[in-house]
Amino acid sequence: MQFLPFFLLAAGVLVMLQPRTKRWKARMNAHFQGNEQRIKQRANTFFLLGLAFVLAGFAYLFRLVG
Repeated sequence: MQFLPFFLLAAGVLVMLQPRTKRWKARMNAHFQGNEQRIKQRANTFFLLGLAFVLAGFAYLFRLVG
């Protein structure tokens, strides 16, 4: 269980950075047929999900250390 906080931190950063890739943008553009509002909404959702993973990782890490 000692690797779980680091896994959550890494997964959170990965999920937060995913909407910035060219491949992700191209796939979302094709899926939403160029609707920029829906693409930005999906990117914000990914950012918030990644932030939740990062915060959970820090919470587990502080609980493990303290």
